[in-house]
Amino acid sequence: MSPNSSHSPVRHPAVQYLAAGGVDLACRTLLSVLFLATGIAGAMAPLGFAHGIGQMGVPLPAAAAAAAIAINLAAPLVLIFDFRGFGWLAALVLALFTAITIPYGHAWWMFDEPRRSEEFRIATEHLSLIGGLLLAGLASYRRLAG
Repeated sequence: MSPNSSHSPVRHPAVQYLAAGGVDLACRTLLSVLFLATGIAGAMAPLGFAHGIGQMGVPLPAAAAAAAIAINLAAPLVLIFDFRGFGWLAALVLALFTAITIPYGHAWWMFDEPRRSEEFRIATEHLSLIGGLLLAGLASYRRLAG
């Protein structure tokens, strides 16, 4: 199929819509909602947040909670606005952070049913989120590379 064909994906209205800058911003914002909500909730109740992290078996729960709150508040904003071209790094940090939460917060293999199925579902949702974050990071890097 030639690039000038009327069936070329580049000319398709849906692709042109998705390529618009506002859609990219909306996608990065949607990827960030979970993290921002968690960061705000943690900042509003840091002792409870640290206690919850401690119950998951995370070492040094107060320090881990402070780091988690900072990551959940700062990295999404860097990703959304691609601050100084570091959106790719923010996406990578959030992807790694999300991956770390699976064995600590959603260790489905440690539970009996029905909780096992629920934690497994959450863990697989996290994997999907990681994929979306890596795509956002790749898009940010490609914008930076020109």
